[in-house]
Amino acid sequence: MLRYFYGLVVFFFLLMPQFCYAQSVTLSAIEKNPHSQSWQIKLNAPASIQVHAFLLKHPDRWVVDITQVQQFNNQVTPAALTSTPIMRIRSAYSNNQLRIVFDLRKKMAANSLQVAVLPPLAKFSHPGAGIAEQARSKDVIVVIDPGHGGKDPGATGIKNIHEKTIVLSIARKLQNLINQQPGFKAVLTRNNDYYLTLRQRLAIARKNHADMFIAIHADAYPDPLAHGVSVFALSQRGATSEAARWLAARENQSELMGGVELNDKGNVLKSVLINLSQTATIQASLLIGGNLLDNMHDIATLHHPGVEQAAFVVLKSPDIPSLLIETGFLSNSHEEVKLSSATYQNSLAHAMMLGIKEYFLQRPPPNTWLAMHARQVYYSCNECVHANKYSYSG
Repeated sequence: MLRYFYGLVVFFFLLMPQFCYAQSVTLSAIEKNPHSQSWQIKLNAPASIQVHAFLLKHPDRWVVDITQVQQFNNQVTPAALTSTPIMRIRSAYSNNQLRIVFDLRKKMAANSLQVAVLPPLAKFSHPGAGIAEQARSKDVIVVIDPGHGGKDPGATGIKNIHEKTIVLSIARKLQNLINQQPGFKAVLTRNNDYYLTLRQRLAIARKNHADMFIAIHADAYPDPLAHGVSVFALSQRGATSEAARWLAARENQSELMGGVELNDKGNVLKSVLINLSQTATIQASLLIGGNLLDNMHDIATLHHPGVEQAAFVVLKSPDIPSLLIETGFLSNSHEEVKLSSATYQNSLAHAMMLGIKEYFLQRPPPNTWLAMHARQVYYSCNECVHANKYSYSG
């Protein structure tokens, strides 16, 4: 009886195929994922294929089913398997479906195997073209802003814990987690105890071409019972005046919305264009904020169940999705203790990372590594799949 079923991640790399031929699947490599401890099985196939991947027990084997395939080419030799957890590869066809079975040397963890489906191998493509294209892709840049710093301690707890210290620690942990994710890069506005103005923080985000800006804070309130995590996006009420201020201070007024040039527009139209951009940015911020709350709900009490909106100056970049997270209340003695705990800080940072990652996996910015490697589709085994109706080769 099968007792263990595992969900497996299948990466679809939807790059432009060159001279691809009809529904042929090639097993091109089995290698260690450079970004994690998992093993990656690389298949070259058209983007239209459907993949179902799962683990079977007794004996342990990894199964990949692919529909609408007429040809399977295995370029991985038995000698190449010696340094992998895979002992043998078998394949068979049934009802226009290809099944590839990877017999494992030992039991594998649920997240230790991945299938990467890349574009078909081109018969006549220029060598290295795909590598050059990937080299031009960039990471999703997340700028993390630990609030306050230096002469500005922020909120102070009952035990004299300063907000500036707590949020810097959480920000560093979040940066480390984000930098471990393929296709992401995190940048801190400050990595030590010094003061930055709000506009200096925004300038750092713009200098780094941020795809997202996240400000981390801890709160204080006269009511010592106030507690919980809050997530804020910009209020629409604050957009217009800040847009005008931003335009007046900017010397080179361009590239806000896909390269829209503003230097030949009247002041009224400039404000309209900025507000259109900021409206879309706020909507993106609300979506990311929802993801963050969904993940933080599992490890923290929420002060408010939804993303709140307020006119925080630090959130007013017209074209960068921006959020402010209040991680808790230092004025609450219980939360002050929790926020001082490295374990709790790690849990908060991990939940934030998951929320950010989920959003950008679903909506990768153009010309990024994530966009080049398209979307992730999650498959889980929901029923017992018997292998005995197939006759295997190999």
